[in-house]
Formats: sequence, C-alpha cells, structure tokens
Amino acid sequence: MTRIVEGITRDAVRICIVCLLSATLQTAVVTANAQTSVEMTLTDTGISPSSMSAVKDQPVSIHVVNRGTQTHNLVIPAFYIFTSNLQPGSDTFVRFSPDKTGTFPYYSDTGGEPEPGLRGSITVR
Repeated sequence: MTRIVEGITRDAVRICIVCLLSATLQTAVVTANAQTSVEMTLTDTGISPSSMSAVKDQPVSIHVVNRGTQTHNLVIPAFYIFTSNLQPGSDTFVRFSPDKTGTFPYYSDTGGEPEPGLRGSITVR
C-alpha cells in the first residue's frame, strides 16, 4: 500500500510541475504580446499626452478624441499614420505596430502644416 501512495504522490508532483511550467510559459507569451494603449486628447492648444512610449513590433492602440472647438487630426509620419480630420467632439482609433526604434514626432496638421502647440513624440524601444 505504501508503494502505491508513493507512486501516486510522485505522479501528482510531476503533474504539478508540468502545470506550473505550462502556466509560466503562457504568462511569458502574454507578456511578450502586450499592447500599448493610449487615450490621446486633442485640444485647441495642445495634445495630451505630449509623449508616449512603445515597443518595436508590439501593437499600439491610440484612442484619439478631439476636445477642442476646432477641427484637428493626428499624424505620425514615421509610421504612415494619418487620421481623418476630426470635428469637435469626434474620435477615432489608430492601431499599428512600430517597425523601427527611435523617437518620432506626432502632430495635428489640419491645414496641411503642423499646428502650433499640437505636437508630441513617441519613443519606440
């Protein structure tokens, strides 16, 4: 009877170890595929946040909201992001995965030129 219990105990320990290793690997995969999510507000005087961070080849999701009284948009030329012009109170979502590292500007250019004060930067590591 003792041998049967020892055998069951060893098997139970082996199963627990396999389960723990599996859970650890799944956690690592979820962490590696983490997404950067940002709530970005455009006003008539600026963009908030004025800086943000991301990781190369990892998804970035930006919810852009125009809280100003004028039309604004979001442009991130380094990643070919050009939203439509957003009327006051309008919003849009931008999703992309940065394919290079560095610090890159973003801005609103509703009139075709970057608007004064409506600038920021994204740093990709």
